[in-house]
Amino acid sequence: MLYVILKIISELLIIIIPILLSLPKSYLYFDFLNEFRNEYSILLLIMLFSVIVLRYVFENKIENYTKKIKNLEHIVTAYQQFIIVSVEDLLKDIFNTLKLSEKDRITLFLYSSSVNKFYFAGRYSSAPKYNKQGRTVIDNEEEYVFKVLNEESERHYKNAPSIKNGFKKDRVMESTSMYGVPIWDSEHSLKIGVVIFQSMKDNAYRNKDKRKQLQEQVKRVEKLVNYMKINPSILPTNTKPLKGL
Repeated sequence: MLYVILKIISELLIIIIPILLSLPKSYLYFDFLNEFRNEYSILLLIMLFSVIVLRYVFENKIENYTKKIKNLEHIVTAYQQFIIVSVEDLLKDIFNTLKLSEKDRITLFLYSSSVNKFYFAGRYSSAPKYNKQGRTVIDNEEEYVFKVLNEESERHYKNAPSIKNGFKKDRVMESTSMYGVPIWDSEHSLKIGVVIFQSMKDNAYRNKDKRKQLQEQVKRVEKLVNYMKINPSILPTNTKPLKGL
């Protein structure tokens, strides 16, 4: 950010200095500038040369940072796709095992407690238009995924919002029923994600036996995430290497 600001300042100076150099003597309102016209011009020329050099340096720095960011984005995307492909294969199998229809969808969001955000990690529906990845990050604590994560009584399914009424109108799937099941780490001490079942059928998850069936299937997702050693709560620091996600 600092390099960007300095680059902008240098570009402004490159424009302003030649204008100052071209001003006639009458525009130099201060007497001391009139007395030192030559020195003043030389100083401006030195400044102009310096600013041009600095602008070149800043531009190279910004370009290098841009390349590094793109490389990191590529690496993150590659790892994300590796995780998503593995997860979606399992979600497809669960979808078929539960004999769900084109009006249903299953999505996995991984939770990072260190930043208090959910990250998209996979989705499946037999309807291709509902398979598309939506938001990559969810950080609004009013949303349903947070209720699933924080509510111990497991009554959140009763208050699950209808997508077309409770969320933005540009959502592809206008589900009327949602049910979320949290997944835990290998020690069962920390919730590390949520599997969300969505349906366009009314009251799709009111039946207790149905919910137990979904919970059993989610254990398969939990097992896979822990087997892959995915820990979204671990973030990199200056002294600690990146692990997990």
